[in-house]
This record gives sequence, structure tokens and C-alpha cells, in this order.
Amino acid sequence: TRGYRKQPTYKGLFTKELRNLMYGFGDDRNPAPDTVNVMEEILVEYIVDVCQMALTPGRKSRLSIEDLRKVLSRPADAKKLARMEELLFMQEDIKRARA
Repeated sequence: TRGYRKQPTYKGLFTKELRNLMYGFGDDRNPAPDTVNVMEEILVEYIVDVCQMALTPGRKSRLSIEDLRKVLSRPADAKKLARMEELLFMQEDIKRARA
């Protein structure tokens, strides 16, 4: 049997951003706290799943951009991959502009 590690809690980490996103997508200005909590649980679960898939078995190092590209290369995640590439390009563009 494997040792049990208590999962860290991320409750409230994305609450403010999720409220704004939900409003931007047509929800009430102040969405119900239960709704925000459910959305946050779904978001955290998705992020954890993607990170776990990106970690190659037997490797105990940090995640790389290439690891995330590999996971998001599935057809269902094409839009997410395109957005990640766009944000990475903008990050490099900002670095060049500052230099």
C-alpha cells in the first residue's frame, strides 16, 4: 500500500478571479458563493489532473513547458494549447521590449 499524503487545500485561491470571469460570461455581478466554490473545485481538479499527466512517471523534477505542451496536444485541448502558446509569445515579446 502507498503512504497517504493529505492533499493541500486551495479553497479560496481563485475566488475573486472566478467571480469576475463568471460575471464576464453572463452570470450575476455577485454569484452565489456555492456556485463559485463548485467552479473553484472543478478548476483546481483540472489543474491538478493536467499537472499529474504532465509529470512523466519516475521523474521527480519540475514541470516544463514541453511537458504541458505534450498534455495539451490532445484535440480536445487545442484551444487551451493555442492560448498557452499565445501567452508564451506575449511573454517573450514583453521581455524583448523591455531589453
